This record gives sequence, C-alpha cells and structure tokens, in this order.
Amino acid sequence: MDDQQRCEQLYRAHADRVHAYARRRSDDQTADEVVAEVFLIAWRRLDALPPDPLPWLLGVARKTLANHRRATSRAAALNARIEATLVTPTGHTGGDHAVLAALATLDPRDREVLLLIAWEGLRQEEVGAVLGVSRPAVATRLHRARKRLVEALASQDEPVLGRGEVSR
Repeated sequence: MDDQQRCEQLYRAHADRVHAYARRRSDDQTADEVVAEVFLIAWRRLDALPPDPLPWLLGVARKTLANHRRATSRAAALNARIEATLVTPTGHTGGDHAVLAALATLDPRDREVLLLIAWEGLRQEEVGAVLGVSRPAVATRLHRARKRLVEALASQDEPVLGRGEVSR
C-alpha cells in the first residue's frame, strides 16, 4: 500500500472521531480547519505514526486547537489596540470624533486601506506593496472603503463638517 492509500485509510478510519473531538471544543468552521490540519500533519509524519494512531491524532488536534485559540486571542487583542487608536485623541474636534467613530464601524480591511492612505500618507502603489495587491486593486478597495465611510458618517446622529465648512 502506498502513502496516499495509507493516508486515505487513516482519514476514513479516524476523521469522524477527530472532528467530533474538535467540534466539542470549538465551532464547526474551526473543527473543520483542525481536522484538515491534523491530517496534513499526519501525512507529513506518516512513517512515524504509532500502531494505534487515534490517541496521537487527538493529541495533534488538541495542540492545533490551542494554537487556534492563541491566534484568535492575539487577533482580538490586536483589533482592540487598533480600535483604541480610533478613540478621539486629545485636541480633536467633534468632526474628527465623528470620523473616528465611523472608522471604528468599518470592516478592518476597509479601515486599513483608508488609514494607510490618510494617516500613513502612502501612495496607492505603496499601499499595494504593503497589502500585497496591485495598484488597481488598491484603487478599487479605496473607492469602496471611502463609500462605506461616507455611509457610516451619514448614519451617525451628529452632523459632520466637511473640509472648509465652519460651525456656527
């Protein structure tokens, strides 16, 4: 039996149990990702598998879930730090507060492209290099993000002054 057949047999024999293990400890999507990762690792270490592979597979699933939780926690902490930077810094006007509040409601991808242009002062080509996309893709993302920002601003209760407008 070749390696592919051995791996397929291993998957057929144990995937349901590994999925059930992961599902009891996470949501469906995460459980699916864990099963895929577990059997990828099993494929790589096929020659080192013990005679009864289920406990080993469940151990790999346990470690994979722990890694997933740590990554999720790090991402949540990063998002919290980003959102904290969107709180009105001292010295900003009410209009700035409204813009920052509207930015906080945007999808992180929209917020990122807007902040790279507006706060970091990058050109579209440079933003493309940061994001790993082409300049036309940046232009499209930027157009859509600006549209969503305008919509978010329009949905706020307090009026926002545009450039050059003076409060009375």
